[in-house]
Amino acid sequence: MRPQLRMWPLVPLAVLASACAASDQQPAASAKADSGQHVAVAPINTSGVTENSVCEASLTEAQQKAIGVWDAKPMSGKGEFSCYFSMTPDENNPAGYVVSVFKNEDALLETADGTDPSPTKAVPITVKGRGAARQVMYGDDWRASLTVDIGAGQFLFVERYSPPHVVSEPDLNAQAHKVAEQVLANLEKGGAKGV
Repeated sequence: MRPQLRMWPLVPLAVLASACAASDQQPAASAKADSGQHVAVAPINTSGVTENSVCEASLTEAQQKAIGVWDAKPMSGKGEFSCYFSMTPDENNPAGYVVSVFKNEDALLETADGTDPSPTKAVPITVKGRGAARQVMYGDDWRASLTVDIGAGQFLFVERYSPPHVVSEPDLNAQAHKVAEQVLANLEKGGAKGV
């Protein structure tokens, strides 16, 4: 596993902000997750998510096993808690997921990366009715990421990374989206283990 600080480009945040601003609706009691339309939903309370609990709050052991997690390693930064879900012990060909909870926009924007990725344009989408931005980056590894507005100025970031040419762009996007839905569902319930 090669944990590293990541750089979240400003473009996804701008796309996310414009997608979220388009809705002036009040929080809905229930949002249609499959409608593909952004609706205002209640903010997710992440006050119980810490560096020690972020992995367990994000994905259950069964969910980790289903996606092939070999090791889960929590990390924290200035205003965020992350978990690296590695799918292989091979540090030269890393593959897995990163799940990060950012407490505010500044924390999201201050994240730095030591790699030189080539990003695609960010695309506004919805994940479980929440405004999000999807982006793929090409470089030493390939990454599909989702930045999701979870309310109260907080953001969820889910990234699927893989060695180049191993997983196709559509599959990377689909896998990141599926894990983002699982993480959102777990966080909405107070964490996978009731954090």
